[in-house]
Amino acid sequence: MYHPEALEPIVTFLRGLGLGVEYGEGARDGFLPGVNIHAGAIHVDPDALLGPGDLLHEAGHIIVLPRRFWPLVGKDLQADIDGLLAEQTARDGVADPVLTMAARQGEFMSQAWSYAVVRHLGLPMGCLFFPGSYRYDSYEGAHPMLAWLEQGTHMGPNALADAGMTGFSGMFAFLGDNGLPPFPHMTRWTLD
Repeated sequence: MYHPEALEPIVTFLRGLGLGVEYGEGARDGFLPGVNIHAGAIHVDPDALLGPGDLLHEAGHIIVLPRRFWPLVGKDLQADIDGLLAEQTARDGVADPVLTMAARQGEFMSQAWSYAVVRHLGLPMGCLFFPGSYRYDSYEGAHPMLAWLEQGTHMGPNALADAGMTGFSGMFAFLGDNGLPPFPHMTRWTLD
């Protein structure tokens, strides 16, 4: 595992947000090696985990949902979020903007949120951005995702700012001022 020393601080942080994190066999057959989601709780197997940042990334998909939806998501996060959005829209006739954002921008939001957590905890970026993470196996210099976040060209911080979790930053700073300090500072780590 890349940067195993980052695992416990990440688990402690996630549990502090109220997110369930459990060690054991429930981590099998997840979207990423060594991490799986069951009823909104993250299951992790440190022996199979490639990097503790993968745990953060999966948590980020849950975090960008209102807390009442957390227990309703599992291994196939995108299908679960799309299903929640369709069900809520059919019931009320109006698409919930928070669920819509999570369904359409959740991947970018999770990437940016994970980056902000690593910065906040003072962990090495290599625990999140390592060879093979985010489907980048070979590159020169900084991991491409890390470079986009640090250059202010990544879409995730903008979506987090739209959700009121941070302020606008980078090339998206001109889109508005929501009165919050700019990303990567997070005013709120969860939506509620």
